[in-house]
Amino acid sequence: MKIKVLLIFTVFFLCYCYNVYAAADVQENINVGIILDTPSFRTGSSKDFFISDASNKKLKLTKGITDIYCSEKGIQVEKLFLSPPLKIEPSNGVIFADSKPYRGYLIVEKSGNKLNIINVLTLEDYIKGVLPKEASVDWNIEALKAQAVISRTYAIINLNKHSSQGFDICSTTHCQVYGGAGVEVTPCNKAILETQCEVLTYNGELAQTVFHANCGGHTEDPQYVWNWQDTPPYLKGVKCDYCAAAPYTNWEKALDESFIRKQLSDNNIGEIKKIKIKGKTSAGSAKELKIIHSEGELTLNAYQFRLAVDAWQIKSHSFDSIKINGNKFHFKGKGWGHKVGLCQWGAKGMGEKGKTYKQILVHFYPETKIEKVVYK
Repeated sequence: MKIKVLLIFTVFFLCYCYNVYAAADVQENINVGIILDTPSFRTGSSKDFFISDASNKKLKLTKGITDIYCSEKGIQVEKLFLSPPLKIEPSNGVIFADSKPYRGYLIVEKSGNKLNIINVLTLEDYIKGVLPKEASVDWNIEALKAQAVISRTYAIINLNKHSSQGFDICSTTHCQVYGGAGVEVTPCNKAILETQCEVLTYNGELAQTVFHANCGGHTEDPQYVWNWQDTPPYLKGVKCDYCAAAPYTNWEKALDESFIRKQLSDNNIGEIKKIKIKGKTSAGSAKELKIIHSEGELTLNAYQFRLAVDAWQIKSHSFDSIKINGNKFHFKGKGWGHKVGLCQWGAKGMGEKGKTYKQILVHFYPETKIEKVVYK
């Protein structure tokens, strides 16, 4: 979804050193699916808390833990059957869902014979539960601030990602990993506060702030990863001289031929004889791989090959070499992840070299700007 950002011409906001924008459809609260398709879960608080349902019934429960079940009669809370959806809110502090604390409140939706638990909270509080899961909390403040800006931007631009399921985004790697209030740490909260409401834009629209762990020396153009037809200029790929000391800047992995063949079984290939790199991108990644097997030949996008075989074992599609020795294929490569957008280890290295988060962001997303959103 593209969200147009419009400049507010008010004297009050001109005191900022950068423009303040109001982004269309940016609500203050975000709905995060935290527990999905479960028959039951436990909730509670260290203070009194309240449960209300669609028929305006409202229960006051004393501090402690309560089990909630999905039933044919509705949603069971203790011995009562309530009409979905339920709203569970604390009188003070946080609310728990399966032992994890969350800011804001919970919505419990019924989906067939299962429950979906949704955490509703402000977007700024949501980022507090994202940053420690998407970055290393012991990294320098400038790297953390850069991550805060792109995680906030990513959340806003993906607000409709799970609209068909009744919430904005999920809490897994499908969107961004979100751990709730229990993962919050002071350095990350400081980075979020010092970048409050800041997002990254390009030509008046929110930027696609994708990121990865380690680019291995050069970030990638997404056309070679996700087959994008129109690559925005700020994602075409840049040189990175700051991640050389990172894990998996150079990596090696040996995999059995039978394992690779099994992972690629949907392609009906025979015994693999050779895997050849077919073309390189300007970032040094493989464009395609030609797989020569006993039944013929198969050409695959190199990134899709990585995902199909095992993205944890094959760290990137930036292959230096692929050789066979007996029944094993030996892969050598650079970097970790899809290599598009911000290189997290590169951001860390830039911060350690005295670069600010603004310099980090403009390096990995050239021609972009930092703006401030106004929540409705």
